Amino acid sequence: MDKTKNQHYVPRMYIKRFGYGTEDNPRISVLKKQEGIILHNQNPENFASKRFFYDTTEDVIEDVLKWDIEAFPSIKESKFYHDEQLTEHTLSRMEGAYKELLDNLEAAPKTIYEDKSRARFICFIHELAYRTKSFRGRMDAINSKTEEVLNKMCDNLGLSEDTKRKTIEENCVSGINIQLENILSLGPVLQTMKMLVENYDWFIGYNDTELDFIISDNPAQMIWCHFNDICIPVSKRISVVMRVKDEEAPMISGDKAKGNIINMSIKGVIAYNTVQISMAQLYLFGSEKAINFMQNINTLYNMKGRLQ
Repeated sequence: MDKTKNQHYVPRMYIKRFGYGTEDNPRISVLKKQEGIILHNQNPENFASKRFFYDTTEDVIEDVLKWDIEAFPSIKESKFYHDEQLTEHTLSRMEGAYKELLDNLEAAPKTIYEDKSRARFICFIHELAYRTKSFRGRMDAINSKTEEVLNKMCDNLGLSEDTKRKTIEENCVSGINIQLENILSLGPVLQTMKMLVENYDWFIGYNDTELDFIISDNPAQMIWCHFNDICIPVSKRISVVMRVKDEEAPMISGDKAKGNIINMSIKGVIAYNTVQISMAQLYLFGSEKAINFMQNINTLYNMKGRLQ
């Protein structure tokens, strides 16, 4: 299999759903979060990617799949197991199936209540949550801080360098290892599935307001942060909303459900779009009008950050 150099940590087909243009010439408007700069009429291929982002070694693959290999030893016999681009190729193989899923949900949103569609959707948003550059960066930051604390603790206790090394090895895991385990291993996605099915009520969110949904380059962090109110846009006008089964829990949007449907207000759309701003690392993606409008919110968000 050919090597992929430029690897997207947000699926291109997902970004394209929030833009404009044609199938042969898709375009997207982009808000650069930190600089507050808007770029219109952009090619979605040019964003949310990094060269060789998921590439790794066979030793790392064996480590992140250790529980899967214990349950299914034949995994090691697969030709894919020895592929240093296993993660990139796995994500690429799934992208077509996920596009079909999202197309079907946009055309017939109620199919989300079919077991097969819901299971596939959970797999999609699980990957979406854990595959990003932002997630890896956060895990690396935690790992670095943990290593710093353990170093000081071992020094204060007068422990040997060998003991210090073993302590750090046993308690610190690199961001890429955590990320690849969440993407490739079966256990984490089953945990996400259990959490979302057992603890959340599911709704279809219809956006008939004048403002489109937008997404960011970190569009599903709400999953691993276990938000009470999770909105995953399927397109500019349709979303899947999951709300924790607790009537007292605070929600991001005040829009009430009628049965299994939430007809979004403009305030609700702004609220969910603002979550995307807060989650974004570098970029926000959407239609021209939506990005122009949400830039005003982003300006306020950046001002608040500077004042704190």
